[in-house]
Amino acid sequence: MPTKIKALWWVSSLVIVLGFIVLSYQTQMEKVKAQAQADRDKQFQAQKTTGPDGEEIPRTVFNPIKVIKELNALGKHQEAIDMAEVAASVKPNNAKVQMWWGISLVKAGKKGEAIKKFVRAADLDPTEPKTFLYWGLTLSMTGKLEEAISKYENVVGLDPENSNAYAYWGAALNLKGNFSGAIEKIQKSLDFNPINPISFDGMIQAYTGKGDYGMAWDWVARARKDNILLPKDTVDHLARKQPEPS
Repeated sequence: MPTKIKALWWVSSLVIVLGFIVLSYQTQMEKVKAQAQADRDKQFQAQKTTGPDGEEIPRTVFNPIKVIKELNALGKHQEAIDMAEVAASVKPNNAKVQMWWGISLVKAGKKGEAIKKFVRAADLDPTEPKTFLYWGLTLSMTGKLEEAISKYENVVGLDPENSNAYAYWGAALNLKGNFSGAIEKIQKSLDFNPINPISFDGMIQAYTGKGDYGMAWDWVARARKDNILLPKDTVDHLARKQPEPS
């Protein structure tokens, strides 16, 4: 067998073998995932029973939303997504399950899928400010700033003293280059929470953007005085524009 043909044969054989290994691994992983899903379904279903009128009655104090929050806090975002999916299959019209499903998807980097969950959550319960807040944040992360601002408007319409909504609204205006508008919204945020770290970060960015570096450093000093942790990138960016006054 000529050397080139022999080499090609070995390469082809190796590709085929690797292909079988990959397919076998994928099949095994699908089985494991299916079994894990079945176990979660069984666990979730085991938490409820049926009353005399056919209504579902919890057997134990099992809170899937609490579990989803804890999984996200541990960085186990895919597990949180899986739990939310199971919870939604049992209670498809639970707005908070849909919302936390969306939050988990955002944390896993699946922003497009997350927005669908926020839309569903808002349809089920249009009075929950947190849904619109996370929806707005997700839109901001994808560069849809005007749409994001409209969601922050929804939040303050439902909860006029929501400090985070005004802070994120200001952050979106900073990204649009509307620094004066950002300062106005962020000050509103601070009226309701004087130590909101998001607001301090936004103020520093806004004054840096305006070129008012002295005022930006004043906000850095205020944050340090109140033991508010600032993002290093924000302070470093300001320092490149103008060194910190001595």
